[in-house]
Amino acid sequence: MSLFLRTFLCSLALASFSKSAFAQTPAERVLVVSPVVGEVIDGAEKARFGLFPYYMADDFQEARFVRVLAPDSSITLRTRLRDGRLVARPFTAAEFQAAHDLIERRQRELDANPQPAAGVFTPAGQATPEQLGSTYSVELRSGNTFIGVLQTVSIEELEFATKDLGVVRVQRTNLKRMVLLTSEQAAKGYGDVGNGTRLFFAPTARNLRRGEGYLQDIDIYLIGVNYGVTDNISVGALVPIIPGIGGNVFAITPKVSVAITEKFHVGGGALYARAFGYGGGVAYGVGTYGSADDNVTAGLGYGFADGFEGSTSPILLLGGAKRLSRSFSFLTETYIASGGFLGLIGGRLQGDRYGGSLGFIYGTEVGGIYPAYLEMTYRFGKHK
Repeated sequence: MSLFLRTFLCSLALASFSKSAFAQTPAERVLVVSPVVGEVIDGAEKARFGLFPYYMADDFQEARFVRVLAPDSSITLRTRLRDGRLVARPFTAAEFQAAHDLIERRQRELDANPQPAAGVFTPAGQATPEQLGSTYSVELRSGNTFIGVLQTVSIEELEFATKDLGVVRVQRTNLKRMVLLTSEQAAKGYGDVGNGTRLFFAPTARNLRRGEGYLQDIDIYLIGVNYGVTDNISVGALVPIIPGIGGNVFAITPKVSVAITEKFHVGGGALYARAFGYGGGVAYGVGTYGSADDNVTAGLGYGFADGFEGSTSPILLLGGAKRLSRSFSFLTETYIASGGFLGLIGGRLQGDRYGGSLGFIYGTEVGGIYPAYLEMTYRFGKHK
């Protein structure tokens, strides 16, 4: 058989096979469920109109409806997930019409109420419009909290997609607070705990937000309280757990701070204490770079005392915090002076309202490392 004839027969066989294979795959055309979303429905549109609740918002990438050009004229929802998988789900004509009606009804609600009022706050504490498709940390008036992707919004309720609870609908009357999470926080599955205003005992340049406060017990003996008067000014006090013991000891800790950028803050303040009829303290300036959970701090402090007019050597503060999990953070703070250094190193367990810290002391005059700082904290007021 000639080379030409063999080539011709092979080509004919391939053409026949391709035609047969093509005939086994019915032709399709894309269906537009609503002109509001068009041919391809993306993640934001899924969230905005509350579509396809059987696909999690974090997994969903896009979808489209197609109709097979065959006698049964079946409808299929073809969905692409973020991990690359393609999923086909049969749709009846009634389900397709229900999806159309849902989109149209939701669009009318959005047109009538483009920005429904709600207590939505960013990590900086500023009110913002609700952002469909974004991840929020939600606190209810009952005290329950969860993290979810905002899917739909109406005048009376909000709907979230959560990993553990499925779809959660919240009446606005039951909503206490919503905090918009950054992309990094959403990926971790939790938001900041507090506003990163201190390490162990040392302050950072980040300030308590207005209405945010905490009550703490330090080494059993001392009780402290701090409160955000404004977003830039906070005040605190420290007294013995039994008033009158220890020579009427008390301390006050005012602080002022300013955000230069989202991650860089500067501030200053003082710790003034009186005991046994004498008073003194430390005035300081400090700078902090980072978020509420992960930051580094450096500052300078100068000591002062009642009736003392001489100068003192500056004290250098170096410290930082690193959140390692939902409930645990690593902390360190070191004070360096001309005579040496003294520091604390350890960690903090933290929850939504309650927390505790354990610090080990070390330094040039300590001769080892020993547990020295034990603290329990309760956060009150604004805490998101």
